[in-house]
Amino acid sequence: MNNGWADLIAGIAIVLAIPAVFWFAGYIRKRVPHGEARFDENGKLIDDE
Repeated sequence: MNNGWADLIAGIAIVLAIPAVFWFAGYIRKRVPHGEARFDENGKLIDDE
């Protein structure tokens, strides 16, 4: 395998990795609960659902 093929494979990997990172970040942002936790007067977590 010469350098031309290695460069081609590396280029394809980079081109595929960039959108994959943004897709993964969007997936995490939608799936992981975020924001401030709210508690009632007894100290129990208030669930919005």
